[in-house]
Amino acid sequence: MRIIKFIMIVIGLFVISGCGQESVNEQHQQYLSNKGWKIKKIIEVDTFILDTPTELLTNFEASGITFLNEYLGEEVTQYTYELKEKDIEGERLKAIIYETKEEIIGGYGVLPSWTPGIFNLDDKQRLINEEMVKQ
Repeated sequence: MRIIKFIMIVIGLFVISGCGQESVNEQHQQYLSNKGWKIKKIIEVDTFILDTPTELLTNFEASGITFLNEYLGEEVTQYTYELKEKDIEGERLKAIIYETKEEIIGGYGVLPSWTPGIFNLDDKQRLINEEMVKQ
């Protein structure tokens, strides 16, 4: 009888520990991998109507992030990932990927120790060369 209770408790712990954890989307993993990035874990998923103010769009465009303008007023899903890569101060970078109708429409990176703090995901080598990201 004790063995059955023990087994039930162990199974319960496995079920509980797996709840609430989102798995990494394979398409997102491939998208980031093609740009040279590695996902550590998913942080957040949020769905909303894209309504980015003009001044923010200008900042994004200055960093080479131009896809947002095309999807203003549309429902998008934003996935936030913590990356394995770290900035020069040892903080992990983040990647934000946007989808609409289950298709990736674009993304950008967040560099905690840098202003403006956002970067084009295609810029990994430049960030390494400029010593903003550890290799």
